[in-house]
Amino acid sequence: MGDALRPSDDEFSEVLQESLKIWNSYLSAGNEQHQIPQKAISMRPLVSQTPPFLGDGLASFDKPISFACEEKESPSRGLLINGRSTWRTSKGTCDLPPKVLPRQLLLAIDSRLSVELSEDSPLSDWPGVQGLSGYDEGNYLSVLYFAWAYILSARWVELLNCSADHECHMHYTTDRGEGRFPQSNYQPTIQIDIGDDACEEEVVWWWAILSSDDCWDATVKYNGHMYLSPWSISAKKVGFTLATKDNLSAKSESLAKSEPPLSETALDYLSGFCVRHRLYAQCSVALAGVLFIPFLKGRTLSLPLPRQASWPSLTRCVNDSPVSISDLLAKHKELLPKYMTLSSNIWGLRSLLHSTFFNPDIECNLVSAWLNSAFAIINSISPNELPAFLATRKPILGILWLGAILAGSANNVLRDIRIGLVALDLPASAWARTAQTFLTSEMETNNSEAIRRDDECRLSFITACEGHDRPPIWPWKPFGKTQLCDTDLTVRQHAQCGHCLEYESWEWMLTNDDSIRDFGIDNSDSPDQTPHSVPNVAPVALGDYKDDFFSQMLSEGATRGIFEWLRSTGYPLSEKPIYQHSWIDLEDTDGEDEPEAESDVESWLGAIE
Repeated sequence: MGDALRPSDDEFSEVLQESLKIWNSYLSAGNEQHQIPQKAISMRPLVSQTPPFLGDGLASFDKPISFACEEKESPSRGLLINGRSTWRTSKGTCDLPPKVLPRQLLLAIDSRLSVELSEDSPLSDWPGVQGLSGYDEGNYLSVLYFAWAYILSARWVELLNCSADHECHMHYTTDRGEGRFPQSNYQPTIQIDIGDDACEEEVVWWWAILSSDDCWDATVKYNGHMYLSPWSISAKKVGFTLATKDNLSAKSESLAKSEPPLSETALDYLSGFCVRHRLYAQCSVALAGVLFIPFLKGRTLSLPLPRQASWPSLTRCVNDSPVSISDLLAKHKELLPKYMTLSSNIWGLRSLLHSTFFNPDIECNLVSAWLNSAFAIINSISPNELPAFLATRKPILGILWLGAILAGSANNVLRDIRIGLVALDLPASAWARTAQTFLTSEMETNNSEAIRRDDECRLSFITACEGHDRPPIWPWKPFGKTQLCDTDLTVRQHAQCGHCLEYESWEWMLTNDDSIRDFGIDNSDSPDQTPHSVPNVAPVALGDYKDDFFSQMLSEGATRGIFEWLRSTGYPLSEKPIYQHSWIDLEDTDGEDEPEAESDVESWLGAIE
């Protein structure tokens, strides 16, 4: 140890060099075209334990039920639904009660997301997928995005209709348009081929969802206020026409007399479109992008202009097809309520992206050595290389990064991680079975005199010692040990018990103090959490990059954060070199007073929540 908190030069250098080797290997794992790894476009592992939205399929009720909801006024009006996760706390004989963590998810919003098309939007140049030729030629991400936004909104209406307190409607609107397919003043007309065999209802649906006139609404009335589906969008600066045998010059009459299709019917329409254009990976990436609509909080989203594949590509038959588009859409139909839950957990989405950079072996004072190398490499690659790089690092989160890139959020998330702002959401971590924090790691065997500080943190949270009822927002584990005589009495009592923090269930809360509970155990498609193996690649040197590898900023913030949480009620005298260190800098503390300064991370959390 260099001093009370800083690692020695040798420790720092060892982690720095190993990190550079590991992160550099993700570049070597890709191909020259920077195509996306095929296993990174699967969405099923991402929601393996995610509860279905509003408890869909978990219980049957003879009468309408009443969900426990709350309205929020700022920064924008919205509707939240109450839930809670339950965690087992013991593997041994000690009978500690489960840990119950309340959580609110987004149920409805007050304004649409504005969407426009641009030639330089993210993923305008579709990178392709490794080993998947003959599919996804051209670029139809924006068309698929509009379709998925409708489908999730329609399913939202269908599921929320079981509530006695919510009056839901899905309807076409005819008072915003002029009865024709809107011609944009900003973009050239783009022709979308939905096939000559499309029935009138299907033609009207495509016309409505691709319109610039907001021709569909998914609404709920609650407590006298009108809200929208969380996936409501408003298309701006677009100019679509439909290539069909029908004349679409006047459709307002058809729109007025038609009922919007159910989500299942709309999925059939989308499936036919994807089969016609051989759209496989783009279908899932567009869906992942739609999951970020609540994340964007009313900002304007820029999507790629559609690019049609050449006609020979459209008619080409691929004999040895490795995938089935129809099967893919059938899986998405089955998992739709789970996608909706994940999307409504805005902070959870952010935390999953952040977890890409988490390493459970890294201690708080070595975070800089681990992450400086990662971002030196990220800063050196082109935007076209980023999707494959991130997907190779953690394939289970690859589809989520592709959605964030399409939604224009990836760079902001990377910037936050780079400057030390962190996100942690225990339910999302359990739902995707992806580690985000040292809290969920196994406790080690401790002797009768001392306990590892990371185990002390786990026990402090599990037993809800004074000041530790909420989990730390810092994911990196503290280093070193604490003498048991200096710990809280509860920690001493349970130091040898073998406690843990294991996800058990999620509950959707009802107003009658009841709930709909999901145990979420799904072992049929267990995600591969095996760390990426580092191949024998060419040596890489620090001098190949211009970044400041030896900055300790990230380590300082992570160390200060976790120690302030652990010692929120005061430091023992034996840790005087720690609390007087410049990274902590409590100076005249007597070991009893709680630090008053608010960390940068806590300020950031308050600003974005």
